[in-house]
Amino acid sequence: MDLWKLLMLGVIAAGLLLIFGSPPEPPKLPEGFRVEEGTFHHRMAGGTREELFGIYPVDAGFRVVSLLHDKGKVLVEADFLYGPDWTPLAGTLTQRAPEEVRWLFSFDTGEAVVRKQVGPRETTEIFPLSGRAFPFDGDLLGPWDPVFRADPQAAVELLDIRRGSPRTMTLGTPEETKLRVFGRALPAERLEVTGEEGTLRFYRQGELLIGVRGEGLEAFLVEVLPEGIQELP
Repeated sequence: MDLWKLLMLGVIAAGLLLIFGSPPEPPKLPEGFRVEEGTFHHRMAGGTREELFGIYPVDAGFRVVSLLHDKGKVLVEADFLYGPDWTPLAGTLTQRAPEEVRWLFSFDTGEAVVRKQVGPRETTEIFPLSGRAFPFDGDLLGPWDPVFRADPQAAVELLDIRRGSPRTMTLGTPEETKLRVFGRALPAERLEVTGEEGTLRFYRQGELLIGVRGEGLEAFLVEVLPEGIQELP
């Protein structure tokens, strides 16, 4: 084989390596000023994932964005809009894998309207709500942050946007606790939330949600809890 053919094969091989061998670009939050931001590290039985999280001040109130990805491959994107008192107004939820599906929703007094888009097809569902309810997704931690900022009492109604199922969660009494961070004690608040699928234990510092623990699940804000959730006795 002559030198020219060897060079051509080398160029082709290098091109294939760049196309198929390069890792995807890491996802980024939308541009703009954020009052809170960070990365939730999810530990589950099936592996680990990361969720980028940001809160943006906007004219209507607040915009909350979450991007869940697996080694750079975006799986789910949430972009929710809330009023100044953290009452949910509208938003979009996009599932990137295994197929792309988008949900667009709006909350009004007594009901939520959810439009589901799969390619050119669109369907609409209306869900009656008994009171103040919040959008929710089982794979994301970010949408829980506005729920607690709204300061619900005793119970909270959630609407699982992707699965189209309302649910009511019972709230325990917030308790003071301490979490270990590099050998030091970090004051925090612990709150248990119970539903049909079990109990979740959430951790906050001030108004910021910093972690959650449940059966087979742990997620924590790495900027605050770089070693994970280590509760001190």
